[in-house]
Amino acid sequence: MKKYGFKILLLVMLTSSLFADTQSGLQIWGSNFIDLSGYHYLNNEKDSLKIGAMNTFRLNFQNRNKRYAKIVGNLDLIIPFGYTADQFQDLNDTSNTLSTPYYPLFVYGNTPVLLDIRKLYVSVYLPFADISLGRQIINYGKGVVFSPIDMFSTVDVTNINFERHGSDIAAIKIPFSFLSGLDLITELPRKNHEYSTAVRGYLNTMGFDFALNTIYKHRAEELIAGLSFKGDAFFGVYGELVEHFANDYSDKYFEGMLGLDYSIDNTYIFTTEYYYKNSNIQNEWGKHNLFLSFQYVINDLMNVSTHVIGSDIGQDNQMVIYMGQFFYNILQNIDLITYARYFSYKNDLDIVPDLEYAVRVEVKF
Repeated sequence: MKKYGFKILLLVMLTSSLFADTQSGLQIWGSNFIDLSGYHYLNNEKDSLKIGAMNTFRLNFQNRNKRYAKIVGNLDLIIPFGYTADQFQDLNDTSNTLSTPYYPLFVYGNTPVLLDIRKLYVSVYLPFADISLGRQIINYGKGVVFSPIDMFSTVDVTNINFERHGSDIAAIKIPFSFLSGLDLITELPRKNHEYSTAVRGYLNTMGFDFALNTIYKHRAEELIAGLSFKGDAFFGVYGELVEHFANDYSDKYFEGMLGLDYSIDNTYIFTTEYYYKNSNIQNEWGKHNLFLSFQYVINDLMNVSTHVIGSDIGQDNQMVIYMGQFFYNILQNIDLITYARYFSYKNDLDIVPDLEYAVRVEVKF
């Protein structure tokens, strides 16, 4: 990981010297935010409280002159403390390092210092296509949380903003017009990590975006093909309908997602998604899954929101996450976020608390 990251960084520096305008240079911005959290664990009807914190320094950069090429970086340097450090330690102990987005730079006592390279890629603009190489966040699907076709950068539902982690890919985007084109994306193989190649043809017509998607999962030798769409029909409507072909195309499994969103005066914002998955498809979700979201924009500086994510409600393996959040831009470059999450699991996961409440202070530069 370190060796690979160094090669990408070296590639960025060399390409930057070739393509970047020395007069304009790099545009750099970012933020530093710290989360202070309390975790409650219920064990045999006894409640235990654990305290943790996490400081995240986020750095973004891109070249100002993007006439011929674009260089983009987005890096998080993370230092967890207290019980949050224990959670990250458990995550690294139980996972292959290459399978997690957090790379441990070093450990000081019980405190790991972690690096998450979310984006680090180069895009070159040719007359007939745009070619990209490196780590990118690919919003391949249409869903906020659920997406049957989002193979490259899936949503982290434990992140309070539902952010995604990057994937190491090569991509070619061929536009046919302003409203249609073809995307080819392939993920670079890593040890013990499933990787995919996708081809997508897209078209905008009658106010809707339509795309035909074909995805091949190399290690599973599985083909996924289907339709995705997004548009407005009084409500915002979006969805993905795909069929899986496995075991030399002898087995077929259906997977689908339908989402709706609606806004009243850009003040009351509603979003809901339903996701169905055949039980033969392997991922963290159950057969029936639901996402509900509501946000009330009080003014330009404040809003409150609540989200519910449920999977296989009423079944033995059900999972429900409830989250409430208050956002306040208290100064020009300073945001204050308070949030609470309740995790309802019938299958106990030791690393996940029953209740978490936290405050985040973010300073932007």
